[in-house]
Amino acid sequence: MTDAPATDHRLPTSSTRSRRRLSWDVLRVVAVFCVLLQHATHTGPANHAELGTLPFTFVLSMGASTLMVISAYFACASLAKGRPGRFLRNRLARMMPAFAAAVVLTFLVQRWVAPEGWGQLDGRDVVFNILLLQAWLPDVRMVDFAYWTVPVQVVAFAAGALLCGRALGRGRALRLLLWALVAVPLIVRLGTFEPGPLRTASDGLGLHRAQLFAAGAAIWLWSRGRLGGPHLACLLTAAVVAQEIHSGELASTIGFGVLLLAVCLAAGGPDWDRPLLRALSRPITWLAGISYGVYLVHQEIGNVVMVRLAERGFTSWSLLAGFVGSAVLLGWLLTVLVERPAHRWLTGPQPAWLASAVLFSWVRPPLFRPGSVLARASVTGQRRTGRLLGAEPGRGPAQIQRGSGGSALPSAEPSPRPVSQASARSAEARTVSGIAVSPPNNSQVR
Repeated sequence: MTDAPATDHRLPTSSTRSRRRLSWDVLRVVAVFCVLLQHATHTGPANHAELGTLPFTFVLSMGASTLMVISAYFACASLAKGRPGRFLRNRLARMMPAFAAAVVLTFLVQRWVAPEGWGQLDGRDVVFNILLLQAWLPDVRMVDFAYWTVPVQVVAFAAGALLCGRALGRGRALRLLLWALVAVPLIVRLGTFEPGPLRTASDGLGLHRAQLFAAGAAIWLWSRGRLGGPHLACLLTAAVVAQEIHSGELASTIGFGVLLLAVCLAAGGPDWDRPLLRALSRPITWLAGISYGVYLVHQEIGNVVMVRLAERGFTSWSLLAGFVGSAVLLGWLLTVLVERPAHRWLTGPQPAWLASAVLFSWVRPPLFRPGSVLARASVTGQRRTGRLLGAEPGRGPAQIQRGSGGSALPSAEPSPRPVSQASARSAEARTVSGIAVSPPNNSQVR
C-alpha cells in the first residue's frame, strides 16, 4: 500500500486545498439510508410482530457492506501517507468512544424504555460488547446486531497498519493478498462446520467480510493507475460472488453490485456536481458527516421508538418517520457530543497523562488544597529543590536553569502559543504526494 502512486487524475495536484467531492457524501447517505430502511421495514417487523406492517418493505441488505468498501478505500488513501501508527490511532479515536457510548445508550433504552421482555441484556453483555469480544464468546448477547461492522473494521484497520510498508503491502504481493482475502474465507466457510474453533476464529476476525476490504483496496489501486481495469473487474466479480456465498441473499448481492459500480464511478470519474445535488449539498454533507453516529444508534433504539408510537395509535408512516428521525437526531448528538470531542482530545498534542493532571489539579481533592498537610509538604520540597540547584529566594522551579544546557524545568503554566488541533468538520480533501486523501477528521475518511 506504500508504492509511489500515479498522479491523481481526479483532483488537482496543487499545494492548495481542493474542494470536497460531493460524490462520496452522496454514496454515504444512500448507503446509510439503505441500512435504515431495511432495518425499519424488514428486520424490525420480522423480530417484533407487534410493529405490524409498515408502508413498504425494503429487503435489500447492501448498505452496510457498501459502507465497508468505502471505508477500505479511504483507509488505503490514509495508509499511503506512510504513517500507519497515526492512521490506526486516528481511526480508533474516531470509532471507539462513540461506539462505547452507543452501546451503553442502547442498553439503557432496552432496559428502561423498551416494553417488558424485549431486552435480556446485563452489564456483562455491555462490557464484552465494548471490548469487541461478543463474536468470540457464545454466551454473550449482542447489544445491537448492527454492531457487527465495528470489530470487523478494527481488525481490518489493524491489519492494514501492520502490512503498510512491508512486502505484503505493496507490488505484486499486495495484489495476491487481495485475492487471498476473497478466496481464503470461502475455503474456511466451505471446509469447516459450525460451531468449531476455526469457524469461531473466522467469525471473530470478520474473515467472512474480508472481500469487502479487498474490493475497496482494489478500487483505490485502480483509481491511482496501479491496477488495470480487467484485473479490477475480475476481482470485483469474485468479491460479489463471495458476498453471495457468505450471505445467501441473491437480491441483496445484486443491489450491492450496483452500489459497487457507483463506488467505482465516484473513485475514477468526475465529481457528481449536478444542479440538483449541488442544491442539496449542505444537507447531504451534513448527513454524511454524522453517518457513523446514525448507524450506531438506529436499529434497536429505532425499534423501541416505533413500538411506543404504535402503542399510541400512530400510523405506519409515522412509525417509519419516528425510526428515521430518532436515528438522525441521536446520531447527530452522538457525533457532536462524543465522537468529535473524543477524537480531538485523543489525537491532540497533549498526552493523556497531562490532561489527567490538569483535571486532577482542577478538581483539587481536599488533601491537596492550600493549607493541607500534603500541600505544605509539596511547597517545602520545592523550596529545598531550589536551594540545592542554586535558585534565588522567591524563584519557582520553573525559573531554575539547568547549568550550561540552558533547559528549564517544565512549567506548570500553559504555553501562551496557540495549540493547533485538527478540525472535526474539515470539508476539503488534501493532495499528498499525488494522492487525494482526506484529513483524519474529515467525514469522508471514515
